[in-house]
Amino acid sequence: MTSSSMREPLLSIVVLVYNTGGYLRECFDSLLGQEYRNIEIIAIDDASTDDSLAICREYESAHSNFRCISKANEGGAVSGNLGVALARGEYVALVDSDDLVTPAGYRLLIEEALRSGADIAVGRAARLSEKGLSAVAFLYEPYAWSQRRRLDAVHEFIDLHHDGFYWNKVFRTAFLREHGLGMVPGLLYADRPFVHAAYWLSRRTAIITDLVYLWRVREGGQAPSITQNLRQADNFRDRMRSARIEWERFADIPEAHTWRDEIAVSNLQRALFTASAVVASPSFRAVFIQEMQALLALYGDLDWRSLGARRCLYLELIRRGEVEAFCFLLGISADRGWIAEVDGACYWKQPFLDNPEVPVAREVMRLDFPNVGFFQVHDLALDGSRLTLTLHLHDAVMARCEVAFELHCIDGEGSTEFQAVGQVDRHRWQYALDLDAIGRKPGELHGLVMHYTTPDGIRGRYRIGQPMLPGTLQSRLPLAAAHGRLHLSAAAGGLAFSAG
Repeated sequence: MTSSSMREPLLSIVVLVYNTGGYLRECFDSLLGQEYRNIEIIAIDDASTDDSLAICREYESAHSNFRCISKANEGGAVSGNLGVALARGEYVALVDSDDLVTPAGYRLLIEEALRSGADIAVGRAARLSEKGLSAVAFLYEPYAWSQRRRLDAVHEFIDLHHDGFYWNKVFRTAFLREHGLGMVPGLLYADRPFVHAAYWLSRRTAIITDLVYLWRVREGGQAPSITQNLRQADNFRDRMRSARIEWERFADIPEAHTWRDEIAVSNLQRALFTASAVVASPSFRAVFIQEMQALLALYGDLDWRSLGARRCLYLELIRRGEVEAFCFLLGISADRGWIAEVDGACYWKQPFLDNPEVPVAREVMRLDFPNVGFFQVHDLALDGSRLTLTLHLHDAVMARCEVAFELHCIDGEGSTEFQAVGQVDRHRWQYALDLDAIGRKPGELHGLVMHYTTPDGIRGRYRIGQPMLPGTLQSRLPLAAAHGRLHLSAAAGGLAFSAG
C-alpha cells in the first residue's frame, strides 16, 4: 500500500460468509486485487459448517488488512449490521461471499462518491455463471444503471427503486450510522427494506454505468443461495414479511407515498415470479395464496395497472379467492396471448373474460400497452447503415399508447433512438435507425429496448429478448453488415447490436 493511497478514504468491505467455501478464495482474491488499495476486509462467518471459517482464518493470517469475525448463526442481516458497526472506513461496502467485485469496481465507486459528495454510490451488476456474464435475470434493474446520475432525492429518478441490492454499492459509513440504517435481524430478504430506506434518506445518490459487481448463479450441485430458492414456503413468507416492512416503514411519511407505492407494485411483481409453483405443490399453494391475500389487503386500493393485464387478472383472482381459476390461467403459456377486441379496446382473451361464473370486471384484463405475449418484433433488417424494425402490435393497443425503441449502450453510456416510420400493414408498425448516429467503438455492445407511455401516465420498458421474437426471425440471427451485427446476447439481456 503506497503512501499516496493511505491518504485516500479507507473503504471497509464487509463480506457475509456462510457455507461458501467453494467460492471464498475467488471472492477474497477479487477484493484483495482491487485497483483501489486503501481497504480493509471484514469477513463475518455466520457459524459455517463447511471449511469457510478455516479459509477466512487463512486469509487473516496472510493479509494485514483482513479481519475475520466468527459468530453464532443468526443470519446474514445480523452479520451485515455487525460488519458496518465494526467498519473503520469512511465508506463501507457489503459483499456476498460467493460473488466477485470487478478489479476497478471500488475505485470507480469511490471516485464517484468523492466527486459528487454522495452518501451512496451505485454501479452496474451482472449475473455470473459457468457460461459467462448475463443480464437476462435482471428485468428492470439495468434501467437504474443505464445512465450516470446524481440525485438529491428519489423523486428525481423513481426507477431507482428497481435496484434494491446492497452489494453493488458503497455507503458513507457516517450516513448509515446517523440514520441508524441496517438490516432487520432474522429477515432473509433484508436488503430491499434497508436499501430503499437508505435511498429515501440519502442527500446525494450517485449512479455510474460501469460494471462493478458479479452476482453468482450457483451451479454444479452447490447449495443454492437464498435468491435462487424462491419457491420454498418459508422463503416466500420471508419475502412477504419484507414487503410488509417496507410498506409500513413509509406509512407515516406522506411525501414518501409515491415511493412506497412504486416499491409495493414492484414487490407484487417479484412475488408473482414464484406463482408457477402453486400448480404442482398444494402446500406451497396454500402459503402463497394466504400470504398474497394478506399483502393485497394491506395494500388496499394500490394502483397496479402497470403490471399488465395478465398479472392484474392474477392478482384479482387471488384477492377474490378464485384459486382454481388462478391455477388454470397459470397453465396458459405466458409467451402466447389471445386478444379480443370489444368496443374498440383490446382484452386478454381467456375463459374468464365476461364469464358470469367468475364475474371479474372486464377492465382488469384490458390491454392498454404492450404486454409480453401480446406483441412481437415481427421483422428486422440490417442494410448498410440502416436498421429497420417491424413491430407486431394490435392497432387498438397502439392507439392507446406511445411506443418507442432505442439501442442502449451496455458497456458505457448513452442511447440512440429509432425514428417511427409509421404503419406498414394491419397491426404492423415500422421503426428505423441510422447506425451512423451511434458513436461506435469496435465490439461495443448495445441492447434493444422498447419504451411505452400511456396518456394516464403508465410507463414501462422491455429489453427485447427471445419471448418477443418469432422463431423464424431467431433462426435468421445473427444479421451482419459493415457496421456490425445483430445477435442474441446474454450480456445485453436479449437482442443486441455489436459494433464492427
